[in-house]
Amino acid sequence: MIKVGVIGLGEVSQCMHLPILQDMCEKYEVTAVSDVAPSLVGFIAKKYRIRDTYLDAAELIDKADIDAVLILSPDQYHGEYAARALKAGKHVFVEKPVTLCLDELKELIELKKQYPEQTVMVGYMRRYAGPYLKAKELLTEKPMKTEYLRFRDIILEAPFFIGQTRQVFYPDDVPAEVIREGGARRRAHLDRAIGADATDEMRTTYQMMTGLGCHSFAAVRELFGAPKKIHSVTTAANGEQVVIVMEFEGGFLGTYELVNNQSIVQFDAAIEVFQQTRKVLVKYETPYLRYQPAQVEVIESNDKDTKTTVYGPDFRDAFHTELKLFAACIETGRQPKTNLEDAVADLELFQEIIRVMKAQKG
Repeated sequence: MIKVGVIGLGEVSQCMHLPILQDMCEKYEVTAVSDVAPSLVGFIAKKYRIRDTYLDAAELIDKADIDAVLILSPDQYHGEYAARALKAGKHVFVEKPVTLCLDELKELIELKKQYPEQTVMVGYMRRYAGPYLKAKELLTEKPMKTEYLRFRDIILEAPFFIGQTRQVFYPDDVPAEVIREGGARRRAHLDRAIGADATDEMRTTYQMMTGLGCHSFAAVRELFGAPKKIHSVTTAANGEQVVIVMEFEGGFLGTYELVNNQSIVQFDAAIEVFQQTRKVLVKYETPYLRYQPAQVEVIESNDKDTKTTVYGPDFRDAFHTELKLFAACIETGRQPKTNLEDAVADLELFQEIIRVMKAQKG
């Protein structure tokens, strides 16, 4: 049994991680939780019958009887908590992005080398989704030259979905000083990541990339590698709408679309691979509604005919799959594919996107 401490008890924690950990009671026991809101800590402790509660994540890491920590706090604290957990001898699951700043991630990688027996896993859950893995299998088993790639995140955020499906506790007692300190820390980390001269629009775009875009870019990167060149970055709505044109090894173009400020009821997250006579489409559903059917669609054509093959539906939950693999890594001593070194490529790419934006601006 793996004893777990959960740091950060917000929407994602309440909708995904805590229920899944409870479902996996044969593998995990949540023995401690931490959040900066006293009412939220009390609510979760009562709901899940957790004895050890903390308002300070550092206290949880140092004092709680745990084997591993799940770091689900705001992004600007991920690196600090992960480093502290490693030094305390704990295994670490940290939600993406690992850090906002590439320098901090590289420091964390150097620290991890001192603790080779400990597992560190980054929560790129889309890379563990069944339909994605099936698409990778199909692309690998029958390789063809890719002509074009399109991927996107055109979504409505969580409140619409969870407002109708799952009770989430929203606290109103986060201390004002904690809010101010968190904002100042985030600003400092963004300055360190993309420069103090970055505009507010660039800061928003960078946070869109690290918060949502990294899911898509990391999944595409596993299939095709990181893009070798960013041709253009176009933004609107103060950085919340982004279209990126890029080039990959092999000379094919790719486009990424991110629209994150709409109120249309949709979750249009997908990867489309165009290969002259074949198209492979992977579509993701909102993670806020668990166990939705998902599938891979393959269209193949020749001079005489066109065939569409659908693989699925697949009802497995990607968050459940990655936490199952996290437990397996702890038990076997191996490291996951979504480790610290893997995450470097995304932050390097997002820095390059901001560099292109600055160059375009002028």
